[in-house]
Amino acid sequence: MADYVNFIEWHTHPFRSDRWYAIWQASLDRARAYGASTSYLTRNTDDPLHFRQVTHWKNKDDFERFWASDEISGLRQEAFNYFNKPVAYVWHQLVADTAPGGEQDAREGDEPVAAEASA
Repeated sequence: MADYVNFIEWHTHPFRSDRWYAIWQASLDRARAYGASTSYLTRNTDDPLHFRQVTHWKNKDDFERFWASDEISGLRQEAFNYFNKPVAYVWHQLVADTAPGGEQDAREGDEPVAAEASA
């Protein structure tokens, strides 16, 4: 099971999201080549200019190699005029996975995450 989940929020410029996507979709395959176990992109249904890139990694160093690689730097440069800057990524740690082959509970040694009660 991947330990780390990386999120990148992409906000594209009006009338440029299709061009951005045409360029950036190649990064998803490149993430897999650099060690991501999962790599996908979602598009906000209420705001079609907002995309979320999600990748799962065993370690953060593989992501850093991916993000700093000449290939991904070149794709960012090619798409530079189509998205808002700055672009920042956020790390999450996977604590449960109910997908086939995933683990139902938190990893051994980690405290389970309790859902907060709603008021």
